[in-house]
Amino acid sequence: MGYAEDKWLKEFDEKSPKFKWFWIAYGFDWDYLIELRKQEKIPWMIHLMNDVWYILPDNEFNIIKNPPGWKEFLDLLEEL
Repeated sequence: MGYAEDKWLKEFDEKSPKFKWFWIAYGFDWDYLIELRKQEKIPWMIHLMNDVWYILPDNEFNIIKNPPGWKEFLDLLEEL
């Protein structure tokens, strides 16, 4: 695994507790995301996170409303 991937995983570990709440609140499988993290399956994590981004209601999850953890979530999607 390269430096960029290691850095991304470290950032995920730091930022993910901030957005865990909306994964659980909106019925997404947090345990599955964490299992992918343990296995260091970054492409699968990114794919899943993109799916969640697409499904979340954009009237609540946007730059203007900026709910807790939203910026951290977007930062991870834009990182790689």
